[in-house]
Parts: sequence; structure tokens; C-alpha cells
Amino acid sequence: MFRRRRSILDLMRELEQEMEREIEYFLMELKHDELAGQCLQPLYDVRETDEEIVVTIDLPGARKEDIDLRLSEDYLSLYAPISYGVRVSRSYTRGATCYRLHLDLPEPVDVDSASSTYRNGVLEVRVKKRRSGYRIPVK
Repeated sequence: MFRRRRSILDLMRELEQEMEREIEYFLMELKHDELAGQCLQPLYDVRETDEEIVVTIDLPGARKEDIDLRLSEDYLSLYAPISYGVRVSRSYTRGATCYRLHLDLPEPVDVDSASSTYRNGVLEVRVKKRRSGYRIPVK
């Protein structure tokens, strides 16, 4: 009896299918853990210049009047209620009820100088760094 050997392409196809199953399982577990508290951590970016810190936060689906933004000298916190469905896998969708973020700032800031704008689902917060340790020229 003659038995056909599997080709390298057959082995690669099986490996690809197994990897797809493992990735889908991993993503489903990851999303389940993330959504367990029903709040999502939004994507954000922190940029520093010599004089200020700029934090950009993606908040798709949030309304400007519902955003609760708090700032202290060394951290920024945000809470924004939403109604948002996230597709976890092909057949499973899970909802989230809010965005929540607690962010430690890289340097102390002057809270009174803070300003923010919200446009097209993107929140931008600008705050000046607190000055300390002036350099005094010696004459």
C-alpha cells in the first residue's frame, strides 16, 4: 500500500490554521480581561516640549459635556461614559460603558495653566511645566 507524504505546503497550512485558532483565543481572553470592568483605557500620547506637556487622548464615542478630566501637579485622570460595542471574535461582541485613564505625568506641572480641546473624538490637554531651579547668570 502506498501512502502519500504530506508536502511542506500541507504542513504550513496546518500550522497557519493552528496559529489563527491560538491568536483568536488569545485576543478573546485579552478583550475579556480588558472589558471585565466595563471600562476601556483609551489610546493616548504624551509629548514634552521645553515649556509644556501635551497629552492627546483618543475618545471615540464620548460626548464633550460628559468628560470628567482632573489634573494635579503630577498626574492626570479621566473618566468618560460611553455606550460602545467591541467585537471580540467573529461571533462575540461585548460592550463597554466608559473610558478610564490615570496617567502619571513625566514632570510636575502648573495646574492653573492647563487648557484642553475636544474635537472629532480626540482630547488634547496642554499644561505648562512647573519651573524650578532657575539658572542665575554670574556677573
